[in-house]
Amino acid sequence: MIKWWVLAGLIVLTLTACDDGQSVGIEGKATKKESKELIEQMEWVEDANIELLAKQKLKSSKRFLAVLNDGEILIPGLAEDVSEMVVTNGDYEVLAGMSDVVYNSRHAELRVKTRDFATAYNKTLISLIKSNS
Repeated sequence: MIKWWVLAGLIVLTLTACDDGQSVGIEGKATKKESKELIEQMEWVEDANIELLAKQKLKSSKRFLAVLNDGEILIPGLAEDVSEMVVTNGDYEVLAGMSDVVYNSRHAELRVKTRDFATAYNKTLISLIKSNS
């Protein structure tokens, strides 16, 4: 019978090993370099301006910011029926790094920031669209 402290130690070792910057992606071969490049692509969110971006993208064909969740495209911040309409119309872009795979703690941190940004951005965009109609 394994003692609980041995099991706890194994869990800690497993979690530590998973956060070394090298994770296995969908293809099973994500490298440290690939995860670093992805993180660099996501760092835009730390300096982004919601209102400015929404005004810039107001007339674009891909106005809304989307994320993937279990392979499904979601538009954060919008009601489900509006989100479905945006997806059906193809009026969105899927943000880099927002798939179901999380590579390390920095990637997880950027995913939270990006999703929060996308939520606020999409709500702002809806308001701009309504006010321009």
